[in-house]
Amino acid sequence: MKAQFGGSPPAARGHAIKRCLYPDEEISREAVRGFMHMLALVPFVTVLVSAAFGAVSVVWDSERRPTRSMGAIFLWTGVWALLDLLSHMESEAARALMWMRWMQLPLLMIGPSALWVVAHLLPRSIERLSRHARVGALVCFTLGVGAALSPGSIEGVVPMDLGGWMPRYGIVSIILMPVGVALPVYAAIEATRIQGFGSPDRNDPRRVWAFRVSLGFSLFVALPTEYALPLMEISAPRLGALVVSLTSTLMWMRVLHESDDLVVTPHGVARALLAELHDGVALVSVDGVILSTNIRFAEMSGRTGADLLGESLQSLIGASAEKILADVEDGESTLYRSDGVSVPVSLSTSIVHNRTGGVIGVVVVFHDLREVDVLRSQLLTSGRLAAIGELAAGIAHEVNNPVAYIRSDLNLLSERIGEMRGWAAREGAPEGEVPVLARGQRRIEKALEGIERVAEIVRDVREFAHVGGAGQGGSDPAAVVEGAMRLARLQRGEEVELRIASVSCCDRVDAGQELKQILLTLMRVLVSGAEKGSRLDADLRSEAQDLVIALSVDPLIGSSTEMLARFDVLGAHLLEGPQEDFGLKVAAELIDQLGGGLRIEEIAPKALRLEVSVPFVLEGTSP
Repeated sequence: MKAQFGGSPPAARGHAIKRCLYPDEEISREAVRGFMHMLALVPFVTVLVSAAFGAVSVVWDSERRPTRSMGAIFLWTGVWALLDLLSHMESEAARALMWMRWMQLPLLMIGPSALWVVAHLLPRSIERLSRHARVGALVCFTLGVGAALSPGSIEGVVPMDLGGWMPRYGIVSIILMPVGVALPVYAAIEATRIQGFGSPDRNDPRRVWAFRVSLGFSLFVALPTEYALPLMEISAPRLGALVVSLTSTLMWMRVLHESDDLVVTPHGVARALLAELHDGVALVSVDGVILSTNIRFAEMSGRTGADLLGESLQSLIGASAEKILADVEDGESTLYRSDGVSVPVSLSTSIVHNRTGGVIGVVVVFHDLREVDVLRSQLLTSGRLAAIGELAAGIAHEVNNPVAYIRSDLNLLSERIGEMRGWAAREGAPEGEVPVLARGQRRIEKALEGIERVAEIVRDVREFAHVGGAGQGGSDPAAVVEGAMRLARLQRGEEVELRIASVSCCDRVDAGQELKQILLTLMRVLVSGAEKGSRLDADLRSEAQDLVIALSVDPLIGSSTEMLARFDVLGAHLLEGPQEDFGLKVAAELIDQLGGGLRIEEIAPKALRLEVSVPFVLEGTSP
């Protein structure tokens, strides 16, 4: 027995409808079931297929392989099939009618999703088509919700011999049919433009073929089984969701697998390697138009891959068409970014030939030379510093001799004045001569203190310029720290007090010169950020086989957090970061080479503590 829920009973149609029931007639569970469980397998399989490929589409989505648009199709197909499955499982006509009315929504949303897929297949039109897809999605969603809530979309349901229910469409659903077909047809028309950009990629026709076949077959099966046969009141299984899901799967495999976007294929491996390359790669036609690029080149140029397609490469780099078409190896040029910044690049080209030997394009590889330029600048700076170091060592050597003469003469003068004071006291010299001699001797002692300080600085400069290392008997840690402090005092003078607070180690350290360079760099940073009148203390101790030197400064000009930010560059590469932090990065490299460590902590809101640890005996040397 067949029965209809809602509306007036239609005329009998032979084998199609035997008898129709009015809304107040009761339909037994046994009469409705029939072979419903067998027919319910169709939407059940559709839900599984849509869920599986939808999840993969979302997980695989990336800039190189945009598959999220395919995930939208699988999402709405899965919702469509799920609502169909729920209607199959209902024994009450009213609840089945509710689920069928809501099936209008996912059916309409497949059109905007298909247009979104085409937008990603046409990078140069992605903004326009994505805008159309968003507007279409808003309109279709509104119409779908309205149809679900409108009694005129589906007036009733009829139980089928095979099980489940067949809808009896109203005027609202009949009006919505052209709307549901319009966007997929528009997407198919736009898909034909994929061949219109002069791309030599053999996979573009396959993309068009996959989309056309998927759309055409879906409409061929879905329209009769979902609309035409129910309108003619002919009982038949609804295959629309299943066909859309299967053809979308075919398109998914064709667009990605046959387009070499799956890494499991040899061509897919090549594309994945190009995407991960540190150098930019562009495929250029013989007339200089960019046909394809990898992600790195888009990043270097400050543009998106879609913006680069169809652009003239000559407008992006300072090179002529003849140079681009010629075989160039590491030719230097300039890449002009979209933000106006000029990027120095190394340019290498390779001509691409077809099987007959004709030129069909050029592969251009761009290597970013900004790091090389930074390295060149740093090498020049290092060269100047090395020259200054050698000059300072020579000056220190030359200054050391006059300092020795002055110190010797001042010591002799101090001894003579002392003898004169003793003679004046014994012989009863006139009043006033002894105090004059005493003041003179004090001035000479002050001068001796100053000349001793000059001698120490000269000695420290000479030692600092000397290349130290292991195998030279080692250095006294306290002397190393004191030497670094004397050089660091030159930065702020007496404004910041530097002192050794405690020493609890007695071993000598092999890498004395390297340690002095590390400490001098750290002290200069701390002293530059210390307030006038603050103090920098150094505490020396031994831990196992390591020498630990703790430097603490209090108070700082700013907060300790601001000072901590100065040390963020310690983990950076030598070529990264500002040039003024180059010394800190060199210090970090030296600590790493010595097998030591550096720990920084806040001890107060305006106080900081650094702990440097280095081994007493370097690896490979005998203790």
